[in-house]
Amino acid sequence: MPSFDMSYTLQRTAALFGAAVFVAFCARAATQQEEAFLKAWGAHARTPNDHRAVIEACQSVMDKSSTLGEFLPAVKTLAAWHLLAGGRQADAVRIFESAVTGDKAARPITRFADTMARRWLTRIDHAKVEVTLKTYYADNVEYPSSLAPLFNLPAGKAPPKNDRFGDPWVYKIAPFSRLSGLANQRYSLFSKSMGNKLTKLTAWPLDRYGSPKSATILGRKTATPISVEFETVTEAGTQRGVATENGLLNGLRFLKLDSDGRFALMIDSECDYWVVATPARSR
Repeated sequence: MPSFDMSYTLQRTAALFGAAVFVAFCARAATQQEEAFLKAWGAHARTPNDHRAVIEACQSVMDKSSTLGEFLPAVKTLAAWHLLAGGRQADAVRIFESAVTGDKAARPITRFADTMARRWLTRIDHAKVEVTLKTYYADNVEYPSSLAPLFNLPAGKAPPKNDRFGDPWVYKIAPFSRLSGLANQRYSLFSKSMGNKLTKLTAWPLDRYGSPKSATILGRKTATPISVEFETVTEAGTQRGVATENGLLNGLRFLKLDSDGRFALMIDSECDYWVVATPARSR
């Protein structure tokens, strides 16, 4: 039997050979839209904390919808996240809202960008409701039994009644388990669609983009439908598997393979971040 080192070498060689075959199999001229997407994503990948540089790169290819084609919603939501992380919340809201669509028959990138935008907008609106609740508490030394008093405030002061999925906020007074005589001192507030996974915007790590999930392209398996073998790195460790377009694999959804096999656009299963997988490289 081969030693561990020899086995690893054989596996690595096979992976690299598969990647080479994959690139050759996909060798077609990149489209203008793919190049434009890579320009924006490349700026993000090089300097993920330089929000201004990433925003400028995104804006340079967002001038016309034809420049990015179906990648436009992905770049919009990427730019909006950097605007939010850079402290430009009003601009972030405007761009996120431009990615919202009610078209259920839209292409996958557009539909998942819609979900991503609604999730981030819901977090922003959730923070607005909480600010209004704190103001109410300061005036009344208790939280309201329902959100109705907040929605009756004058225009401009009342928070959004619904989350960005169109559902009313789920609001409940949370009693103390061992203390009596303290009414309406705690509450729970979340979105029906996002549930208890709605992390407060103030607690969200805006100093970094993405979850600890990544993927590498190992090879293309079928052409119709398009399926690709990936190596994924998630909280569960490193795994290999095959995903068909629009399919989930280890917490990542594979949405689009570009023309010449340079990248695959993916999104995390929660629909908060884009992930771009590239072919395995020799070491």
